[in-house]
Amino acid sequence: METVDIPRGTLSSSVSLNRRRLLGLSALLPWAPVLLGCSASGAPSPEPLVPLATNAAEDERLARATAAEAEFSEQAELVAQVRAEHAKALRREIERLGGDPGTPTNTSPPSPGSDSTKPGRARLRSALREAQGRAEETVPLVSGHQAGLVGSVSAACASLLEVV
Repeated sequence: METVDIPRGTLSSSVSLNRRRLLGLSALLPWAPVLLGCSASGAPSPEPLVPLATNAAEDERLARATAAEAEFSEQAELVAQVRAEHAKALRREIERLGGDPGTPTNTSPPSPGSDSTKPGRARLRSALREAQGRAEETVPLVSGHQAGLVGSVSAACASLLEVV
């Protein structure tokens, strides 16, 4: 069995490392992010997900209202379905993390605001762009499963922009 001496500075003499030990340590390498994640302080917080869930529910209502009045109702209905799924998945994750997902209190179509002068398609595109941006900003704030979920929401919003 061959050993390799690795100098460890002036405080310790050396560390003996053979092939078997090196292979054993290298087998742990893919698990490093998981092990480091487990040692992080506390459980993940659901807080970054709450605004995304609220935003997804609002986008669903906007898309449904737009589908009722627009010539591109099929596309708007698709956006509504996808954003409803986003809201549902985000609320489920918030609940799993022990947070209060809340329920959308406003079930009516969005009230006219500064965007009310834009045609339905333009308002919907603007809302999807904002949702994609919010999700992109949230990804670095979460980790693991939540990062995958938020990244998926961002990618889906980008895809929906191509549909609308």
